[in-house]
Amino acid sequence: MQYITEFLASMNIYRIPVDTPYPIGPVNSYLIKKRPYTLIDPGPDTAAAKQSLAAGLEKAGVRPEEVDRIVLTHFHNDHSGLAKWMNNVYGAEVFVHENEVRKLQPDYDYFTERISFLEEAGLSRQDLNAIYNDKDPVPNIVLPEQGVTMLSGGEVWTYDDRKIRIIHVPGHSSGHIALYDEDNQLFFAGDFVLKDITPNPFMEVKKFGSHERLPVLSQYITSIENFARLPVKIVLPGHGPFIEGNTEIAASLLGHHSKRLEQYESLINGREISAQQLMQEIYPRVKGFEIFLAISEVIAHLDYLVSSGRINRREQNGICYYSQKMV
Repeated sequence: MQYITEFLASMNIYRIPVDTPYPIGPVNSYLIKKRPYTLIDPGPDTAAAKQSLAAGLEKAGVRPEEVDRIVLTHFHNDHSGLAKWMNNVYGAEVFVHENEVRKLQPDYDYFTERISFLEEAGLSRQDLNAIYNDKDPVPNIVLPEQGVTMLSGGEVWTYDDRKIRIIHVPGHSSGHIALYDEDNQLFFAGDFVLKDITPNPFMEVKKFGSHERLPVLSQYITSIENFARLPVKIVLPGHGPFIEGNTEIAASLLGHHSKRLEQYESLINGREISAQQLMQEIYPRVKGFEIFLAISEVIAHLDYLVSSGRINRREQNGICYYSQKMV
């Protein structure tokens, strides 16, 4: 992939691997070294991340105070944590989708907002405690008090030699965005598309204070279908190696979820079962925060099957049960 790195450098684009304390490894931060200097996903709020980000900027010939704007593809800690530091210390303006803003407030409680979904899935108190007690090694992330611009998707940023369009790609997160350089067919993907990992469709409420879920898998599939129609030469993901083109990876992701949906239908066939029971069968060894990841994956696929009329759902004593659709 060295030739891609060299090609990107000729376009004044630099990938900066930023350390994270998570099993996924470094996050890819991207510097667009064209005025206004733009840094995509600065990384988590840790000393190691600050050091690796500063080293990457220095290697690209840019001082931190020269960065004009920070773009967050989504709110997750490993991508957004250093935004406030870059704003407070160096004055960079922060850009983030409007759906992510409330998740980046100091009083935001991620699990409390989703507790009704976890309970209706049938998770035991032991499972819930395991999720809550698996503490994140990174401090809670918050936006700076000023210098924040909200995006909605569709915005176009003009540089002296290119235009970049902001594309809303919900599914992994409700406010996930990608940046698309149509002239050069470059797609900055965040966690929307990764080479060797299928992004988790995290459960989300439809609106603040609601107990109704967003159809996250449906959103993600639509986002991938739209992505597949774009002319793309290089995908620049939030983790892992570059991806050449978008046709193969889009087909792979759509195929993965199609097979998963068929698997769920097959497992449900002839019985009535809760999301938690399905999780135990599909992911029998998960623990800690992995339980939340697994139940999100299960619920996303069950919601899709229910909404498309392929299975039934009924509630009993606060728990939802799923069964085969009778013809």
